[in-house]
Amino acid sequence: MLSFDSNRLSHAYITDDSFSDTLATAVVCSTRNGKRPCLTCPDCSKASRHIHPDIIIVDRLDNKQIISVDQIRALKKDVYIVPNDSIQKAYIVRHSDSMNTNAQNAFLQILEEPPAHAVFILCTDNAAALLPTVRSRCVELKSQTADGQADDSGLEVLEGLVSDFTEALSESNVKLVECMFRLDKLDRLDFSDFLTLARERIVSQLRECISSGLSDKSKALIQAETTLLKAEEMYSLNVSTGHIAGYICANMVK
Repeated sequence: MLSFDSNRLSHAYITDDSFSDTLATAVVCSTRNGKRPCLTCPDCSKASRHIHPDIIIVDRLDNKQIISVDQIRALKKDVYIVPNDSIQKAYIVRHSDSMNTNAQNAFLQILEEPPAHAVFILCTDNAAALLPTVRSRCVELKSQTADGQADDSGLEVLEGLVSDFTEALSESNVKLVECMFRLDKLDRLDFSDFLTLARERIVSQLRECISSGLSDKSKALIQAETTLLKAEEMYSLNVSTGHIAGYICANMVK
């Protein structure tokens, strides 16, 4: 059974239909410490019966071959409404590769500034049909292995690298350079996932620092978040991962 660390859920995923229900259940699960979904809380129960009000399905309309831009605009209006029962809302976009360019660009606007309570699950067997800018803002979950178990070891490696990177921002240049060396060894998709996860972690830490009045640390986190935003832009323009890792290192090493 695929499970997720309560503190490490991303705001957007690309996966296939076999993961979508489990992931949506993890999003609305009442458990906030440990692994989700717990499968025992009231929210998990409602999700398993497909009656949870905070799990919203977006799919092609009858007799239509695409998900239209109007459907995504309707999603955008709904996404800023607070959840009904859970702390978060899950949006499952089935056949997400059927979004036309206009719909994907509209969806990208949501991904760029999502509310904290929203998690998006893009279901597709053809992630290459999605715009690179959309993919770069999502974590891609791999298909299940032959024994039916989820192969999420790659995600764990990425999360470890993200943790080391964020710690290195305030610890040492040597550790930061080591992180960039490891980053340069990732394939392009994992590299994109790193950028997304790292920026989410930094934004979360920045909010904590601002609320605590830690101005010096806030400045470092703002610089890191700005650097990662530029790195995501470079990635969308097909700049090589080696050059992007070098850019991050050059901007962050003191």
